[in-house]
Amino acid sequence: MKLWKSLVSAAMALTMVGTVVPASTSAFAVTTDISPVRVVEKADLSQNAESFDTVEAAARYVRECIRTRDTEFVYSLPASLDYEKTFHDVMLGAVEETYNADEGDYIKYDISSVYCKGKYDGVRYYYYITMEYYTTALQEQYVDNKVKQLISTLDLESKDDYGKICAIYEYIINNVGYDYNEDEENKERFSAYGALHNGKAVCQGFSQLFYRLAKEVGVPCRIISGTADGGHAWNIAAVDGIYYLVDSTWDIFSDNVSQCDYFMKGSLDFDDADPEKPHIASGADPDNFILTDFSTAEFKAEYPVADYAFDANDRKKGYVLGDVNNDEVIDSVDASVILSAYANLSIYGVSYISAAQELAADVNMNNTIDSTDASVVMEYYGYVSTGGELPFTDFLRR
Repeated sequence: MKLWKSLVSAAMALTMVGTVVPASTSAFAVTTDISPVRVVEKADLSQNAESFDTVEAAARYVRECIRTRDTEFVYSLPASLDYEKTFHDVMLGAVEETYNADEGDYIKYDISSVYCKGKYDGVRYYYYITMEYYTTALQEQYVDNKVKQLISTLDLESKDDYGKICAIYEYIINNVGYDYNEDEENKERFSAYGALHNGKAVCQGFSQLFYRLAKEVGVPCRIISGTADGGHAWNIAAVDGIYYLVDSTWDIFSDNVSQCDYFMKGSLDFDDADPEKPHIASGADPDNFILTDFSTAEFKAEYPVADYAFDANDRKKGYVLGDVNNDEVIDSVDASVILSAYANLSIYGVSYISAAQELAADVNMNNTIDSTDASVVMEYYGYVSTGGELPFTDFLRR
């Protein structure tokens, strides 16, 4: 595998400039046939339809159909509900996050297309759903078995969350290559199955595999889609309640996490390796309403992403009071980070900075990060800028 990676890396260097691998993701289609709805005989509908009285019950049914990769199914809901809104709400409920690793984002990003045809018998609406996926039920059985094997082989259950993330990430970058076959029939490239069985995938398959493995061993994780030199997908994963950004697709020519440019980064340093190709998470998309709007305050509050990269060495050790961004200079940038952390704590209850940064930010050491800390840092910055030579700790004692 290492030899193969070396050969591919050498070949890529001859043909590609300025990027590690192409950015590629898939956007599935959602179409409905609802205007006008057609009145039909009840016998034409009730024979195969699953009937529900609530959106939540219908969503659970649809989730199970997607999870088992059913391509056609029918359900009904009372006609008192709004037809199109109900269809949207059922689909959103079907792909919402759960505790199960083979649901949520895992099934959302395995959907290739959704087609809904509606009918009405005077009492109930009937939803005829036709779905296409990137994988089959049989292929998902392979994924299930392979994932169980990897959990054992990588000894994931014995590790803490950071250790699990490291082991999963290193497995992916050492065993999965980028799939350049753009044949329309090559749907597997968009899936975890393609990454595991074929040993190659595009970013959607990379991020889906990371999500599946992380969630299976209890690591909070999401798939993020958007753009990065083209359509792209990556992940966020949490340690101690704070999320960090990872992009295994763009790290495939590294051997371990210490060499990676896109591993466990924060929102402010994720793109330091190549600022010209920033990762931009997608907002609302009315054409693909199932996809998450990552720009909302609700999403950011539920999934707080750190400002800066995770420090594998205990972040509570070796911090420097006042130097919040750890650049060996105490200046206005540090004050800005403190103010941002203060605002986040006030609004969300989370600072979005690491434990070491929190210690460095609490410059008056009163166990509170607030505007007073930022003011002290700015005062010191002004002092140094005009020729002051005292170290920060001595400045505080004046």
